[in-house]
Amino acid sequence: MTVPVSALQAIAPGAIIELFELELNAAQHGVNETYRFHAGVNADDNQNIIWAGNEYMRFPLEAEGFEYSGQGQLPRPKLRISNILGTITALILTLPNGLEGAKVTRIRTLGRYLDSANFAPFDFLLLEDLDFLLLEDGGSVGLETTDATPDPTAEFPREIYYIDRKVVETRDVIEFELAAVFDLIGVRAPKRQCVSNVCQWKYRGPECGYAGNAYFNTNNQPVATLAEDACGKQLSSCELRFEQQYRTGSVTSGSNILTLTQASSFSTGDPVTGFGLPAGTTVSSVSGALVTLSQNATASSGVVTTGTIQGNYTQIVVSSATGIAPGMAVTGTYLPANCQVVAVSGTTVTLSSTVDLTQFFSVVGSASGTVFDASVYFPEATSLTVGWFIASSLLPLNRYTQIANVRSVTRKGVSGRNTFVTRNTIADLTQNTGISNQAATWTFYVFAGIPSATYTFFATDQSYTFRANANLPFGSFPGIGTYTT
Repeated sequence: MTVPVSALQAIAPGAIIELFELELNAAQHGVNETYRFHAGVNADDNQNIIWAGNEYMRFPLEAEGFEYSGQGQLPRPKLRISNILGTITALILTLPNGLEGAKVTRIRTLGRYLDSANFAPFDFLLLEDLDFLLLEDGGSVGLETTDATPDPTAEFPREIYYIDRKVVETRDVIEFELAAVFDLIGVRAPKRQCVSNVCQWKYRGPECGYAGNAYFNTNNQPVATLAEDACGKQLSSCELRFEQQYRTGSVTSGSNILTLTQASSFSTGDPVTGFGLPAGTTVSSVSGALVTLSQNATASSGVVTTGTIQGNYTQIVVSSATGIAPGMAVTGTYLPANCQVVAVSGTTVTLSSTVDLTQFFSVVGSASGTVFDASVYFPEATSLTVGWFIASSLLPLNRYTQIANVRSVTRKGVSGRNTFVTRNTIADLTQNTGISNQAATWTFYVFAGIPSATYTFFATDQSYTFRANANLPFGSFPGIGTYTT
C-alpha cells in the first residue's frame, strides 16, 4: 500500500527515509547485480537500514533534482557519491561500458514503517518530534520505537530513472545525471522502429510464441516440412498460424477424412467444427487438401439415392439413409423448392414441405354439387366411380378426399297442388370435409401412382472452422499490438 494520508497529516509524522537501488544488467554491464544504499540523512544512525527484508548500506551521497516543475520538462536528478576511497571508480573500471544505462530506483517511506530489525530494544528518551532517540546515558543512537509499525508495503510511489551520463569524476566525488526511460538521448519512443504491417518478432521465438506444426512459406502458401517453414512477417502470415480459419470441404459418414477445396496447413490438435463432425473433433494430420480427423463423420456432405414419396406426401422412403442428417437440403423429382430434411428414422426421411399432390392425379371430369359433411350431392346422372379423388375450392390447398361409395336418392317436395321428384347422385367420402350445405364446382381425379425417383441430399453449409475462438496475438504490428522497450 502507499503511505496513508493520515500518517502524513499527523502532528509528528516522522522522518521520510530515502533509499536507493542501483541495478546493473548483463546486456550493458556484463553482470546482473543490484546495490542497495542510503544516505543516512534522515536517521541519526550509524547502522545499515533493513527494508522489506533487504539491507541498504549507509553510504555518503547527495541526491537532488527529483522535483517536477509542471512546465513540461522532465526532471533530470543529480546523484553525487563520495569517491574518497575510490570505491565507485573501482566499480566503474570493472564494467565494460561504465554505469551509463544502469537503473536507479528511489524509494521513500516513513521511519515507523521500517522492518522491526531496525529498532533497538533500549531505553530511550523521545526528543520532541524527531525520528531519532538519544539514550539517557549519552551513548549510541537508535531509531524511534514507540510508534513503530513495520510495513514493507507502506511507501511512496517509486521513482525510476536511468544513469544518462557521468558529469564529474574526481578523487573526492563522482556525479551522475539521471533521466527517465523515455528521456534518454538517442532513444526512440517507441524504442523499436515501426514499419506498417510488418512484424519484428523473431519467428518461433519467445515473443512470437508460435510452436505449431502448420507450415507456410513467405508467400503464405502451405508447405510440407519445418525446413520449408518461413514467416512472411505480415498480418496475414500471423492470421494463418493463430487465428481461426474457414475452409470449404466435404465429409463422408463413417470416414475421418475431410476433403477441402484447397490445400491448407493446420497444426495437430487444432479443433475443427462443421457439418457432420461430432463435438470435440480435432486435426490429426494434414496432407495437401486432405485433413485426417480425430473422429469419423456422422453424416455425408452429399448423398444421392433412390426413394419413393409416401401417401402422406411429407416423407420419402429411400433405399439407404446412410449419411443423411436433419438440416440437409434435398432436391429431386416431384419435390418443392427449398425442401429440407426434418428427421430420419431408418430409411424414412421426413421433409419440411408437403409434396404437391396434383403431380400424381389425372383430371377425369367435374360437376357442380353441394357438400354435406362427408357426402356431396350432384345432379342426377352425374357419372362417378368409387376410388376417384374429389376436390374443390371449398377445401384447403392439396386437400383431396376419396369417393368411397356412389348412390342416388329421390327427394320429394310439394309445390302447390303439384308433386315433383328430384333425383341426385351422391358421392360418399372417406373423410369428413368439415363443411356443410355449401355449393361449389368439384373436380374428379384419378390417382396415377407415385413412381420411385432419384433424390440428392446435401449440406447447405459446407464451411468448416478451424481453431474456433482462437486468439490472435498480432505479433508486433504497429497500431495493433503492444510495444516493449
